[in-house]
Amino acid sequence: MLSKTIQFARNIALSLIFIFLTFALLDALWLGWIATDWYQHYMTNMLRTEIITWPWLVFYLMYGCVTFVLCVVPNREKSALYAFIDGGLLGLASYGTYNLTTYSLLSGFTIELMMVDWVWGICITSLSAMAGWYGFQRHYTPPDNPLHE
Repeated sequence: MLSKTIQFARNIALSLIFIFLTFALLDALWLGWIATDWYQHYMTNMLRTEIITWPWLVFYLMYGCVTFVLCVVPNREKSALYAFIDGGLLGLASYGTYNLTTYSLLSGFTIELMMVDWVWGICITSLSAMAGWYGFQRHYTPPDNPLHE
């Protein structure tokens, strides 16, 4: 029993690590290289001169854990495609909330910026959820349960 609990905890830890790393690497690539000039062009008047980092850290930790709970856990005995789809739905809802609200409140937040960022949120959440699923599956063995047969 203890060994199964320890193994399950390892699966959870690996999944979260895969989610956090995937999200951080993809977001760093997107914001730091691919789309940095584009965001700066559209958001010049809205950007702070000094960036505050703690909200990013809170968001990354919270969003990674929510991705695990809503996309990995319910799909741990299904294929990675289900985690990918659920990640897309989570990204659709969460990035949609952010982008639609920001678009409605900030005059400089264009519809183009809204749509690109929203699609990016769907993609990064899908890929992070799928990575978390793979992390969980590294050493996962489904429980023996006659109801699953």
